Amino acid sequence: MAGPTKGTAMGWFIFLVLVVGAVAAFKYRVPLIAKLTGQPQQRIQRAIDKRKQK
Repeated sequence: MAGPTKGTAMGWFIFLVLVVGAVAAFKYRVPLIAKLTGQPQQRIQRAIDKRKQK
């Protein structure tokens, strides 16, 4: 029988994987967006920088 500890540990593991994935996606967002959209990385970076200035 699975106790509450096993389910809780699995829940925390899934949460940790999601958080690490979100941080990695944010850190590598320019190459990731460029690959998904087929645009050059410089164009994506300019668009992000333009939004930061506003």
